[in-house]
Parts: sequence; C-alpha cells; structure tokens
Amino acid sequence: MKNKFCKLFIIFFILNINFLYSQTIEKLAVMNEMRLAPVKIAGIGSFPEGLYFDEIESLLITQDPTEDYIVTINIENNNITREKKSIPYVPFLLKFGNDFWGYNDHILHPIIKNLSCSCINIQSGISFILKKDKEYIVYYVDEDGYPGAVDTSGRIYSSEEAMEYLKEHDPEKYKQSEKRAAELELYNDFIRNRVLIWGSTYYTTTYIIEKFYGKNDPYIKNGEIQYDNSGYGYQIYFTYKNFPSNVCIVNPDGTRNAKFSIRDYSTILSTYEDGENRKYFRTSYFIGFGGNIYYYIAGEEYTEVFRIRRTWGEPDFYAMAINGYTEDEYGKYVDKVLPALSKEDLRLLRNTVFALYGVHFKSEDLAKHFDKQVWYTDEGKTSADVALPEHRQKLVEMIQKLES
Repeated sequence: MKNKFCKLFIIFFILNINFLYSQTIEKLAVMNEMRLAPVKIAGIGSFPEGLYFDEIESLLITQDPTEDYIVTINIENNNITREKKSIPYVPFLLKFGNDFWGYNDHILHPIIKNLSCSCINIQSGISFILKKDKEYIVYYVDEDGYPGAVDTSGRIYSSEEAMEYLKEHDPEKYKQSEKRAAELELYNDFIRNRVLIWGSTYYTTTYIIEKFYGKNDPYIKNGEIQYDNSGYGYQIYFTYKNFPSNVCIVNPDGTRNAKFSIRDYSTILSTYEDGENRKYFRTSYFIGFGGNIYYYIAGEEYTEVFRIRRTWGEPDFYAMAINGYTEDEYGKYVDKVLPALSKEDLRLLRNTVFALYGVHFKSEDLAKHFDKQVWYTDEGKTSADVALPEHRQKLVEMIQKLES
C-alpha cells in the first residue's frame, strides 16, 4: 500500500511540476543584420517572413520573400547564409530533409513532388506530423473540422484514409483516441471519420473549439494553433504597446495551462509609439517538437529572438534532451524532474540525447521507440561518434549518476 501511495505521489508530482515554475522568457539574440525590410512588391510580404528553428544546431531559418531566399542564422556565432529558394508568402515554415513547406491558418503550401495543386486548404494550422514509410504524413482539419492529410510523396488523403492510417500507425494510441472521443461525446463522429482526435487532443478549428467549449474556450484568438508532439496547443498574439501580447498554452485535455504576457520582454514592443513616430515590426513563432517556444520580433533597426523552454505539463524527453542542463531556472526544473523518473525513463531520456544526432540503436525497444519519432533519423552512428555540446553532456552525466 505504501509503495502504491509513493508511486501515485510521484506521478502527481511530475504532472504538476509546471505549477512550481513560472515560464522564463529568454532573449537568445539581438541581431542587427536581420531587420524589417519594406515590401517591394504588393502582396509579396517583407523580410523576415516565417520561422523554422533547428533546435539541435541552434539555427534560425526564415524567408526573404522579397528576394526569394531562405536565410539561415546560427544563433551561437551569428553566421548567416542565404539559399535561393522560392516559397509562397507564408508566416510559418516546416522542413523535411532539404525541402521546406510553408503554411498559415488557411493554406498549406507543400514543396513536394507529384503534387497537382499548388496549395491545400486547411484551417487553424497543422495538427501533427507522423512518419509513413520513408515519407512523412501531415494531418490537418478543413473548415468543417473534418480530418485530412497529405504526405511528402504528394498523396492527398480523404478523411477516411487519414483516419485509417492512424489505426495502422499506432493501434494502441488509436484506442486511447476512441476513449477520449467517448469522453467528449464525439464517439459517433470519430468512428465516422468526422473529427480528428489523437491521444487526448481534439484537433479542430478555433471556431469549432469556441462553440464546443463555450465561455470556457481555452484559446485567446481565432487563427493558427501550433502543437507539440504531446498534443499541447500554442498561440502567440503580438500587439502594440497599449494592448497585451500573450502566449497561450492549452493542455491536451482542452484546459488552459498558462497565459502570460510577453510584451515587457521586448524592447521593440515596449517602446512602440503610435502616430507620427510609429514604428513597424514583424513577428513569427515556431513550436519545437517537445514544446519549446521560439519567436522573433523584427523591428526597423534590429531583430530580437526569444525562447521559452518547456517546463509545463508532463515532462517531455525530447525537450529535455534539446535543452540539456544549464545553471539557471531551467536547471532547477531538471533537478526536480530527474529524481522522480524511473530507471526505465532515465534510460530513455539518456538515449534521446543521442537520438538527436542520428545514433543507431541495437536494443529492440529503443529502436522501435525512436523509429516512430518524427524528428529521428537513423544515420548509423554510435554514441562514440557524437561529440555532445556541454549542456547536453552535463544532462547525460547527471542521468548516468542516477542510473548507477
């Protein structure tokens, strides 16, 4: 009985760690080389446009639609490269191998082979991404909230085909989704392929969510929602000086986890003036697979880049592997999480660090787990082939000490 109580306490503790830590907003960089460029052609947009963040190498990737370039900036050394590549005018970017996709809250622009149409109509952003053979399959919902998908071979899936692949991809999680659909009184729609529920998360349009939850709607505005791999939803709303600029984080069960202001962390937002002295800015944000939040605010003189590391909800091992261990508030979070993990979870977390770099796993359970992760590619490496950066090496050493 005592052991059962202790186990329940540990689970409760892990699930509620987010209440012990306020979300720390870090300013990663101020870049004079990247600043708001004026619109050259009507409807084309301005530089920078969109954001993809390579969390492993700390690379900020954005688009210059005025010149048709993809711009990559190394946050660590401020090295900047520009690659000629035309992408439709969009505020969000995804990357598969060397190919980019762009999307906003209504249109998905795949840069993929064998696609007959130039864009796919979606609502409220991309729901999630899964592996499919050697390709990837991207899930979204249409304006009626019906599921849809497209893979990187160019195939577009009907609602029925999209839901059938979920059942094939992970039968156990599909059963969890059925149970969740019943809890939401959406089971009949779920089995008729009319709603997209995966795990605990109900993915739909912000308009349907607003009607579904009524006054308890967890989100803050209409438009795009970005999600992490655990089904947490994210919105960031950027506004001018006299209005709030907020981050909103929503749990997979549809309850709001956090809402906090980001305006006071930005010199550009906090010094905005209206009237003749009005300054313009441009923004975009990216949610890492584990839930880290990245965003920039590009002003006319410089660009500010920010990060909010994941400390909410159930600990995400990918995010912890990315973030490593640092001597700051995040380090205090790691100090609390690690001792509460089981030996099995410690082993999985330690190997997640090496999986970031494409290490091959001989253990069947690890290989099976990582092969399903959309961020993982088996490059045939061994752990000896990988030179970890200091913050990730420190995390590995802490884990090894607990394992022993």
